[in-house]
Amino acid sequence: ETMDKVEVLIVDKTGTLTEGKPSLEATINVDEWSQEVVLRYAAAVNQNSEHPLAMAVNNVAQKENLFVPSVGMFESHTGKGVSGIVEAKKIALGNDKLMADEKTLIDEQTKSDVAALQAKGKTVSYLSVNGKLAGYLVISDAIKESSRKAILTLMSQNVDVMMLTGDNALTAKAVADELGLKYFKAQCLPED
Repeated sequence: ETMDKVEVLIVDKTGTLTEGKPSLEATINVDEWSQEVVLRYAAAVNQNSEHPLAMAVNNVAQKENLFVPSVGMFESHTGKGVSGIVEAKKIALGNDKLMADEKTLIDEQTKSDVAALQAKGKTVSYLSVNGKLAGYLVISDAIKESSRKAILTLMSQNVDVMMLTGDNALTAKAVADELGLKYFKAQCLPED
């Protein structure tokens, strides 16, 4: 009876509309850094995290039997990413906001490549080493088959569905478009 009065339903993206089981699709290195080092450092700063994105990275590092060094001075930056000291280097892994905080420059070609991935619904985490971009990780999280049907059913009953996500606007728009959602808000922090 109460649901009959609902006009707007607000839902989270990860684990609600998507499977909530992100997987690491690609590790991209830049300049002198190797893919292996980018993955090792990413796994190192993620090793104490239970965040789904961290687990996706750590699962690949474990499968590839990579040596994952310990992390010191670990910090979680809500809505941005993580950082710490690994092998005497300042490592930061996260979104463009964290890279800005770290004063890490991202060249125009990389921004363009990342935007193209995000427009396909991928999540991208940048990795900086001592304030210099070393690479980025491409992570995907499949949309649940049941999500499409549920959203269409709700919309057919005049319920507006709005998706909230901590992800960036391009990724959010790609997921919203795929699900036929008119309303979404990206880059939300947990307190939002």
